[in-house]
Amino acid sequence: MKEPEGATLDITYRPVWEIDAPQVDLFQARPILRTSGGEEIPNYMPLVRLTTIDATMKRQVTYLNQAIQALRIRFARGERFRLLVRINSLALATSEAASVVTEVFRGLSKEERDHMVIEVSDFPQNMSLDNMDDITIPLMPFFDNLLACPELDRTDYTLFANLNYAGVTMHLNDKPMDLKLAGKLFSLFSSRAAPRRLPMWVLGIPSQDVANVARMSEASVLSGAYMDADSVMPGPVITDNRPFMV
Repeated sequence: MKEPEGATLDITYRPVWEIDAPQVDLFQARPILRTSGGEEIPNYMPLVRLTTIDATMKRQVTYLNQAIQALRIRFARGERFRLLVRINSLALATSEAASVVTEVFRGLSKEERDHMVIEVSDFPQNMSLDNMDDITIPLMPFFDNLLACPELDRTDYTLFANLNYAGVTMHLNDKPMDLKLAGKLFSLFSSRAAPRRLPMWVLGIPSQDVANVARMSEASVLSGAYMDADSVMPGPVITDNRPFMV
């Protein structure tokens, strides 16, 4: 789907609940598009593969810089939280593109890097150890833990485990979902992740009922429209007993 003319990239921030944690201190940097009038444009995925590697890389860098700016504003106020940031693998597909992306990370302090969780998405259709190395190795000097977002038709998560990814993510995009279908989807996800000891992150959950099904399917981390509304800035940390944490 072609992007509307004049659309601009922006980010909203959403709390992410790790079910074993007593508080929420992780926020997802959700890329969105806005009209020239500032309205969010629904049903667009701004960090999908664009027409070229260079275009994808430039969009990626714009997104990263916006997220990092928000992190630093909060840090300057003395607030500490973590930020879930997405990276399209195509932005790392050549050494030249990867160099531009990693230059952004070189400008971060160790504390800033320690407060970022990186999710890698949009992997090559034909994955191999070589092309997975090309995607993963540029990030390893900066981040200890990486998450992978496999395509729904990918059945083997061995490479993610072998490269020490810290978990796998699934995005539901806040769309309404039949509970039986959700149960089947989560069970399938678990059957691929659990044998590789990869924790399951389910993001974009549309309702509390679907969240409950995800929990019963051993999801470790949940986020979605059923939680707090997205905000223009991340944080501060959520410490009270919210309904979504039950």
